[in-house]
Amino acid sequence: MLYKLLELILRIAVRVYFRKITIKKAASIPEEGPMIIVANHPSTFMDPIVIGLQMKQKLSFLSKAQVFRSAFAKWLLPKFNMIPVYRKQDNPSQMHKNEETFDTCYEYLAKKGTIMIFPEGVSLTQRKIEKLKTGAARIALGAEAAHGYKLGVKILTVGLNYSNPHRFQSELFINMDTPIEVLDFSEQHKQDAFKAAQALTDLIRQRLEHHIIAIDDSDTDRLVKNIETVYKSKLLQDKPTREEDFIMTKRIVDAVNYFKENHPERVQRISKMADDYFTALDRLSLNDYLLKNFSKSRSVFFRSAYTLAYLIIGFPFWLFGTINNYLPYKLPLYITRALTQKEAWHGALFVGSGVITFIIFYSVQIYLIHQIFHDPVITFGYFAFLPITGYFAFSYSRRFTNLRGKWLVFNIFMKRSALISRLITMRQEIIAEFEKGRVEFNKL
Repeated sequence: MLYKLLELILRIAVRVYFRKITIKKAASIPEEGPMIIVANHPSTFMDPIVIGLQMKQKLSFLSKAQVFRSAFAKWLLPKFNMIPVYRKQDNPSQMHKNEETFDTCYEYLAKKGTIMIFPEGVSLTQRKIEKLKTGAARIALGAEAAHGYKLGVKILTVGLNYSNPHRFQSELFINMDTPIEVLDFSEQHKQDAFKAAQALTDLIRQRLEHHIIAIDDSDTDRLVKNIETVYKSKLLQDKPTREEDFIMTKRIVDAVNYFKENHPERVQRISKMADDYFTALDRLSLNDYLLKNFSKSRSVFFRSAYTLAYLIIGFPFWLFGTINNYLPYKLPLYITRALTQKEAWHGALFVGSGVITFIIFYSVQIYLIHQIFHDPVITFGYFAFLPITGYFAFSYSRRFTNLRGKWLVFNIFMKRSALISRLITMRQEIIAEFEKGRVEFNKL
């Protein structure tokens, strides 16, 4: 009952937090186990939540033993099917307890259960895969061996691609592959358990790297991000799907890696051009989106007329939404920053604390309105308007920020037209270099 209630609350919270979640499945996903789900791990508790909500079966989760330290956690976490795993970097003296963890997993898989594991063993917000632990492979193969290689355990690899896991109303692309048949490694496991586990882990890594944007070094990642910002919209059709966007970024990464290997001096030159451009934007508190739109039209006023009218008409609704939603929205941000500086925790903590603050504030507000008016129609109408106007207030604020940015560009242009013209020229030169590289890469 507690599991189902939490699932309902989290389903609503995740739907509110993300603007859009797109799921790609290479094949139909089994509705029961025995199965192990493995995924990359960019956002701590957010990752098991968003994956778990896509599965029809009830899941068990392997989690580091540190979170089980308190008596309350030891009582509560098992009720959500969480299983402790002991890591060498946390406490080497506790590693022997993993034998019990493995036995628990074997039993769960034998009962057609599904277990979720993050084989990197650490959560970092980055576009790469850390070295994988062999635990997932050892559990899968060990469960098969313990039951005469007759279970039929499968491993489902999942790639999580967040546009920004720590930003409200961001997007998520979940990439799922055809499950791996663990029995394909059974003969090798009978001969050499270590090599079989390593071979299966290598396959898992290959699958995960195919599912996400995997970039080896920070310089390459920075250049790819710059290309995405300035140039990717030219390569895609209007309103591309998240899958099309993902595939295009993969293509950009392949092109950058090719030119780094074959024309490193050219890559260094283009990287410097892009870095200089973005540094100049930062100094003026501008971004590429504003400059791109400015270069398309000679009149900021006419491009902004619709937005200005929207802001005037929508002001009363923004005011109502802001008054009623400001504190429950802002408090989770302050709570998250106070609890940790680790970026990988921010998204999950924001969602978790946000669920609590909104439930408390909405409950108090609805109670007060009912006590004042004693009218169920007014109370229900007020309740319905709370989330609607909250969404509107968020969208309105973004529109206002965008309009303010446009006027900032216009103001700078009026005072220092040569500077804006130079930035536009820099941008055009960068795009020309990217276009030249694209044509050459497509001929290969």
